Order: sequence, then C-alpha cells, then structure tokens
Amino acid sequence: MDAATINAWFTPFHYFVYLGTVFVAMVVFYQWRWSKTCKENIQVLVAQQGGGGEFMLAPKNGGEVTIKNPHTGSNRTWAVNELATIDVLYPGVGFVPAFLQKSIRMAIVSEGDWEPLLNRSPHLKKVASPDMVVSLNKIIDNCKDEAIKDRLLAVLEGVSTAPTREMIASPAVLGNLMHEKITEAVITVNKEVVDSISNLVNKFKSMVNPYVVYIGLGIIIVLSAYVVYQTASITELKEGLELIRQSLGIQPIPTP
Repeated sequence: MDAATINAWFTPFHYFVYLGTVFVAMVVFYQWRWSKTCKENIQVLVAQQGGGGEFMLAPKNGGEVTIKNPHTGSNRTWAVNELATIDVLYPGVGFVPAFLQKSIRMAIVSEGDWEPLLNRSPHLKKVASPDMVVSLNKIIDNCKDEAIKDRLLAVLEGVSTAPTREMIASPAVLGNLMHEKITEAVITVNKEVVDSISNLVNKFKSMVNPYVVYIGLGIIIVLSAYVVYQTASITELKEGLELIRQSLGIQPIPTP
C-alpha cells in the first residue's frame, strides 16, 4: 500500500468522521451511565453544620436515604418521600447541553437534623396550631357582636390542632439504630454477661459434688463440737473461781 492510499484515509473529512464516531460513542456511553445512576440513586444535598454543602449520591431504599461515613463507619439516615424531593438535571454541569442531561430526584437535608429541609407538606384543611384555637376562643368569649361570634364559631367548627414544634434529632442516631448498630452492641454486651455468668455457674457445678458436701459437713460438725467444748470449759472455770472466792471470803467488786 503506497503513501497516497494511506493519506487518502487521513483527510480533513476523515478526521471529522473519526472524531464524530468517538463523540457519538461517548454520548451513548454517558447517556447509559447517567440513566443507570438516576434510576438507582437519589442525589442528596447535605447542609453541613459547619457551613457549606456537599452533593452525594445515595441508593434508593424505600422511603429513606442512607449515607455512610467512610472514616467512622457510622450511618446517617433521612426519611424522604416524593414531597421532600425535587427533579433536577444530572450531572448538572454547564458544558453538557440540557437535552443530553437526565433527570434525577434530589433531597436537601441537614447534617444535624433527620427531617429534610425541603419538606413540601400539602396544606391540610381545618388544621390550626393550639395557640390560635385558644386565641380565637378568647375572642369569641369577649365578642359582643353575635354575627361575628357566629362566623368565628363556624370557622372553628371541626378544626383540629396540630403540633407546630420543630424536632431536632441526629440522623446518625437514626441511621445506626435502623442498621442495628446499637442493637448489635447491646446484644454483644448481653452475650458477654450471660457467658460470664454461665462460666461461673459451671465452675460452681464442677466444684459441688457429694465428696465436697460430706467434707464440708464434717468440718462443720468438728467446729461445732470444739465450740461446745470450749464453752463448757469456760463455764467450769468460772464456777471453780467462784467457789475459791467464796472460800476465801473475797467480796465481789461492785460495778459502778
């Protein structure tokens, strides 16, 4: 093959075809990869307690997302649903045209609270905070206009109170509890305690046998006989001393 034939395959047109083929292959590959990522994961924006934020990908797992800290091994879990997520473009970079990017669900969470920051709860009818209900009832009691009172009573009819306090709870505690880290530690401690008690009981069982019981009873009988003998000797000694004292006419020393 001569040089002219080889050069014929490396013209500007062929360069364009070769680069276009590589570009199309890259587009197809990344489209498949991004589709797989968006299907299996949810994007999480973690608002850090020290300031700033970090984007992470977490596997979809029912109504929760869990992120594991590779340094400590602890898990942080946030409960999410469709009302706590939004659709955003993935990978979300400017140099990729929007029509080539995919759509992924994103949740915005706080590092120190297990409730998502983006929690778009639907508006519920006939729900008010307890303080508002109390305030309206006071207005009704002091209102002299019967028309206004009737309208306020109609507004309060069927109203349910709902808690309005915020709950701050660590997602690390929830994550470790859901992944049975705490339960596993408790079970391990309980197992160690039970094993220690079982070993102690087994040692007592091995030590207690008929021979040990008989020897123990014999020692107790001997010690009891010795104590009785000593008591009798001391009593006889006291009686002898009393007779000697009476014979010599010694008066007992009066106690003060």
